Amino acid sequence: MGRIPHNAHRFGESLAMVAALLVLGCVLVSAADHPRLVSLDSTSCSTCHGKLLRGATVIHPSVEDNCTACHALSIEDEGTTVNLILPEPDLCAMCHDRLEAAAYGELEAPHAPVADSCLTCHTPHAGEHEALLKVPRTETCAACHDTVDLAEIHRGQITGMVDCTSCHLPHGGANAKLLVGSHRHAPFADGACDSCHRAPFAGRIRLRVRGEKICIACHGDFRNAAEGHGSVHAALEGTRTRAGCLSCHDPHMSPNVALLTDSGPMLCGKCHTDVLAGATADTGHAPAAEDCANCHLPHASEQRKLLIAASPTLCLTCHDAGDEGLGAAHLGAAMDRLDCTGCHSPHGDGNDKLLARNVHAAIAEGCDTCHVGAFDKIVADGGSELCLGCHDDVGKAATAAAVPHGAMNMIRCVECHNPHASAQTRLVRAPAGEVCTTCHDDQAARSDEVAHSVITLLGCQACHEPHGGANAKLLRVTGSQLCLGCHDSARVKIPADGSRVNWLEGFEVTAATAAGAATLKLSADGEHGHPMRDHRVLGAPTEEERGRIDVDFAGELTCLSCHDPHKGRSQHLFAGGAGSPLELCGTCHEK
Repeated sequence: MGRIPHNAHRFGESLAMVAALLVLGCVLVSAADHPRLVSLDSTSCSTCHGKLLRGATVIHPSVEDNCTACHALSIEDEGTTVNLILPEPDLCAMCHDRLEAAAYGELEAPHAPVADSCLTCHTPHAGEHEALLKVPRTETCAACHDTVDLAEIHRGQITGMVDCTSCHLPHGGANAKLLVGSHRHAPFADGACDSCHRAPFAGRIRLRVRGEKICIACHGDFRNAAEGHGSVHAALEGTRTRAGCLSCHDPHMSPNVALLTDSGPMLCGKCHTDVLAGATADTGHAPAAEDCANCHLPHASEQRKLLIAASPTLCLTCHDAGDEGLGAAHLGAAMDRLDCTGCHSPHGDGNDKLLARNVHAAIAEGCDTCHVGAFDKIVADGGSELCLGCHDDVGKAATAAAVPHGAMNMIRCVECHNPHASAQTRLVRAPAGEVCTTCHDDQAARSDEVAHSVITLLGCQACHEPHGGANAKLLRVTGSQLCLGCHDSARVKIPADGSRVNWLEGFEVTAATAAGAATLKLSADGEHGHPMRDHRVLGAPTEEERGRIDVDFAGELTCLSCHDPHKGRSQHLFAGGAGSPLELCGTCHEK
């Protein structure tokens, strides 16, 4: 016996109801009222019924596809009979099956108008409002609910602009009062709106304190836990997004624990899209695809990148350090002494065995290119001589450089480069200048400072030659010309087709990134126009310029007169530790 379709009993009941309606003559259009059609195949309903769609901005998909999705037509001698193929709500539930329980009033908390008829709120063919509502969403609810009573119930924290569906499910649900979430913020559940909100003013809903400070008033333990730790979630500080805590949490209620706005990797993936894509790919890491919390803490951690523990301790919670196969694959290395993330991507980077995005070409040749039988036996003891055997061009260029990098004679290549694989180009060990700041720690941004975004994006090598160069401080280009190479809109050409932009002759960035950086619109001479039209940018101020405004400045202006190239207390990287334009300008101009 075949499988009985879902709702077969209802379908049978519906056919019986249709038959009864036909007997009673209760059809949508009777044969006497509808002209006889020549052919159903060649007839377009909109030829005569076009007024149903006239002026509509939202059209029911079935109307656009085929009217017979909902209507049954038959040609008879006396005319054409038109009926609904099923009574409502069976008809609507054919496509909107996820709302079937709501339409039949079978939910724990049903919405009476929905169980009564879908047409209570929606128009069946076309309309001017979203979801084919007869009137705008706020007016739909107000048609049945007294707004004066609602304002009192909600402690005045609703206005005519509030969307009721931000808190209530319009079709019904499992929670009392049709609330969208089963997990509720304690003040919200207690009706204590004034814990977070002040009295509305001029129809505006107001918080007692702006930003994440209002959350910290009660949840200060998260802030305290972050102090002095190895890493703090950028969202917690509001540095990744101005939403702060609300980047991840709903302030009122949620179907997810901890009032999270989404669950599992989908929540983190809203910001970390590349990580989510790598984890959920066929070559992704299963624990990362399952839940980011398997390896990361959500707010702060003593470890970098919010990790629960450092590598390899974290990795060995799942992988057995004593596994013979694992050890053999790594030439007998002591697995509990390796940094797994030096070669493997913890999320997935498109390569088999979770190898990082960029793999050393020598690995394809075989481990014996560099190793002699065992992990700890390496050609030339793993010194730079081994690397320069293949990369002699780098060694020659560094030796011939007018300004050599002292590190070339002090440390091995593997101090900066991973010999196996890396997520960074040229097998650099760590991103965002972390390799360089192990020596140049004075140039690293502190917790209260902002790093130059190019360092975060490309690393220190965006501006400096890493092995040796022709200019002081190993700069790729001298003076302000280096800065203007990225920030002068006249020099940075953004392709119309949105393709990638070559920055500083060697680094590709997206067109959007390049456009976001190229914000300076300088004068024709290239020496004025920032931060205001007549302000000098480059060169020494003329006597006329000095006479125009009192200024205590000697020498020539460069980009570094006002900006620090590495870090600053503001996103504009103001020089001298200035945290605001007023502080910065006051160093040269009398207040």
